[in-house]
Amino acid sequence: MPIDRRLFLAGAAALSVPAASRAAITAPGASASQRAALTAIAAYLDAHRAFFALPAMGLVVTDGDFTALIQSGTSDYEARKPLTGTELWQIGSISKSFVALLCLQLADEHRLDLDADIRSVLPEAQLPPGAPFTIRGLLDHTTGLPDFAPTWRPDNSLLWRGFEPGARWSYSNTGYGLVGDMIARIEGRPLAAVIAARITGRLGMADTRGAIAWADRGRHTACYATLRPDLPVRRQNPLAPAPWVSTTFGAGSVASTLPDMARYLRFLIAIGNGRGAGLVSDATASAWLANPVVESPDNPDDRYGLGLMHRVEDGRRLLHHTGGMIGFSSSFHVDAAAGTGAFASCAIGSTGYRPRLLTAFAVTALRLAREGKPIPPPPALGPKPVASPGDYAGAYDGITITAAPLALDGTALEPTGKDRFVTAHPDFRAFPLVFVRNPAGAVVAIDHGARRLVRAGASAPLPATPPRLAAHAGRYESDDPWIGGVTLVARGERLWLGGTEPIMEIAENDWRVEDPVWSPERFAFAGFVAGRPQLLVISGRVLERRDV
Repeated sequence: MPIDRRLFLAGAAALSVPAASRAAITAPGASASQRAALTAIAAYLDAHRAFFALPAMGLVVTDGDFTALIQSGTSDYEARKPLTGTELWQIGSISKSFVALLCLQLADEHRLDLDADIRSVLPEAQLPPGAPFTIRGLLDHTTGLPDFAPTWRPDNSLLWRGFEPGARWSYSNTGYGLVGDMIARIEGRPLAAVIAARITGRLGMADTRGAIAWADRGRHTACYATLRPDLPVRRQNPLAPAPWVSTTFGAGSVASTLPDMARYLRFLIAIGNGRGAGLVSDATASAWLANPVVESPDNPDDRYGLGLMHRVEDGRRLLHHTGGMIGFSSSFHVDAAAGTGAFASCAIGSTGYRPRLLTAFAVTALRLAREGKPIPPPPALGPKPVASPGDYAGAYDGITITAAPLALDGTALEPTGKDRFVTAHPDFRAFPLVFVRNPAGAVVAIDHGARRLVRAGASAPLPATPPRLAAHAGRYESDDPWIGGVTLVARGERLWLGGTEPIMEIAENDWRVEDPVWSPERFAFAGFVAGRPQLLVISGRVLERRDV
């Protein structure tokens, strides 16, 4: 879900305007060129805080043996305590490289075969019959498993796959959850203990934790999530303190400090140069990065392999990953050839924001500074300008869309995708606005929730909604912050997730999104009362109907 967010602290003390405070740089021993790069990076961090209104943000960079911290914001909900560098940041899915590293270590020790079916080690795994679920495939996201289905179910029902192994790439936290459980079984101890013994302890990351635990809550930076998760996200949204969720899930359970993440970045730089750095053999270090798979045919340079994203920026090959938690969003980039790395995390989650532009700019700025070259301006923030705003201008069943500025009855429209916008207008903030084009490409209507607003002079009738379909529409929610809620809209002859993504019934009470057709995610309904389902099950996660 694409999100730009503006922060107001709701239900707690008012937060000072982020732009009012400048990022603090801690860089002992910095050269003049490094200082110039850090100043540019800090300014870009400040720009991120101001544009997205981030409550707190920390960044660490490494350039050879040199390390610097850049921090902005406060660590407490009262906005009184500046960041010190000792706080824990939840790194989210960056943890996946830790899990992959553990598998590589076990393979080095001949205790694990990455090309074996995970059921040869974890026979209890609730996986469907058929082609093997190899450990490598699970680490590469190529087995066809859904993204966030429960790894274990009390009724012992089996998981499922959306496509055959290797046919395509589809991100699966579920797969990493299984691998984490497999590691714990092999080692005979919790995953967090394995991470501590095999990785963080050996890298000197003494302040890092392999699990998000209540005992460490006081060490975490105060973090935030959306106040109204039932509304589409906009660039300006109120926030509230994020709920606390402890986890040992292999897909994202590590919390670390900025100095410790510098140690991990230096380790990844060594890996990128074919050195195992004492944790794996040099041959295994090279093998780790040898065969990443293409994530999408549309972007063949974007690849994924064994817990690491591979990216190409300005002709340079970078290692990368992002991480999103309930109250944290993180990113790192490593330019192994240049010996530079950057990790950033901000105290806001559940919004889709990731500081990937910041970490990519940081490794580039450090490299250019070392080479004695000028540092260019960083990439602009926010979506690209709408190419043809005039396409949308006109009257639609009582409302007016203007092109300059692009607005609905005077309230700005914010682009979130092709022909898709959100707005703060009180009558239209509940759903995105989706502009409908006819076969000739002309905009003829706006779809909003269950209704269609037809452009003056155009014809765009909606077919009637079948009663059975209408009965499925409604608001469904879970008290699990990871699941949240979704509004199902019946519009025309289809059901729409959030009013924008159509789902289709492929068998009796077995639904999936229409696009892509291979999606592993599944939807089902249960608890029917007078033909109206009271429960929605999204890939094994149960949500209750909560209409108001």
